[in-house]
Amino acid sequence: MISVREALDTILADVQPLGRERVALLQARSRSLAESVHATRNVPPFRNSAMDGYAVRADDIATADGDHSIRLRVLEVVAAGDVPTRAVEAGTATKIMTGALMPEGADAVVRVEDTAERDGVVTVQRGVKPGTNVRHPGEDMRLGDEVLSAGRILEPADIGLLASLGNATVLVRRRPEAAILATGDELVELGEPLAAGQIANSNAYTLAAAVEEAGAVPRILGIVRDTPETMHSAFSDAFRSDVVLSTGGVSMGTFDLVRGTLRDLGCVERFWKVAQKPGKPLSFNVRGSTPVFGLPGNPVSALVCFYLYVRPTLRAMLGIPQLHLPVVDAQLADDVKTSEGLTDFVRGVLEPNADGYRARVTGTQSSGALRSMSLGQGLIVSPPEMRILSRGSTVRVIKLGEESSIDAPF
Repeated sequence: MISVREALDTILADVQPLGRERVALLQARSRSLAESVHATRNVPPFRNSAMDGYAVRADDIATADGDHSIRLRVLEVVAAGDVPTRAVEAGTATKIMTGALMPEGADAVVRVEDTAERDGVVTVQRGVKPGTNVRHPGEDMRLGDEVLSAGRILEPADIGLLASLGNATVLVRRRPEAAILATGDELVELGEPLAAGQIANSNAYTLAAAVEEAGAVPRILGIVRDTPETMHSAFSDAFRSDVVLSTGGVSMGTFDLVRGTLRDLGCVERFWKVAQKPGKPLSFNVRGSTPVFGLPGNPVSALVCFYLYVRPTLRAMLGIPQLHLPVVDAQLADDVKTSEGLTDFVRGVLEPNADGYRARVTGTQSSGALRSMSLGQGLIVSPPEMRILSRGSTVRVIKLGEESSIDAPF
């Protein structure tokens, strides 16, 4: 049995980012950027107005205030997309719209709210300094600047940024496909009635949602019954995917056939059993370059192992530097009994307070009680040398449903 840290290091040792593919810009949201992006032009590309108003020479209106107005002759009206035909000279102004090209000679824009126009003459009621309400070329992005780094998860603002540079396509990492197999004769598919001793196949759907959240593509292969023939067939199909996730069948019972099946199919088991709770009977294997996770069958154990080990693996395959969920310190609201010799991951609720966070346990910590994960916002980490976490002590909490961190949580 190995430690949590040893398990994570073993899993990530050989993981490499997948290949690259070029996709249309609108297909790139939430994808991992495969190369750094440099500005191919200045944005904005020209000097333009940041306001609807009048392009002026700031010196001409420097003395304008509430008691003294300045009158200027209006040369023309320039809308966004128009090209000015006349230069602004002393005593003149150009009426200009937001985003329009600034005319030669003008070095500031007076807001329309601070003016009054009549018969081709604008009265300016407030002076401005040179550069006021003027956007300059490259103010947002300069030609040649790195504006997005490889590994970035593209969000809506990034899509707009790429569009402003004229990029109709973008090079992203291929999304890993994760095959999901739920093993067990007791499982029943959704929508089917439960007979005595049967349970719904929740693990496949929990993991599929978690795979999507991590940026990968789930492929649910259905329920795998506890027979050698069914296992061999299902796993042989699963190996066509980039990652394989199975749940159940990795303990020491008569019908725990997963580990033997994986050996028969050419997998190399790197470890079995991790000194943690929940999730101790985790089996990690490789088949060529394919990571194969034999996750425990209990719903909480499967999901905790996913967050700790599978999610970082998928993100590494996507080329994302931030592999791990973030960790915060919190003050514990309850005494919590833990298991000596194991790293405990206790489901908890995080409550912001003046000092940061207060953490309290969600209730039952049974590995079959998935609601404890639904209610919680984090996993309270208890080191293996601890037997009890005392009320008021400071604990580390892995935040669930948050942006990822570069640093490992343990």
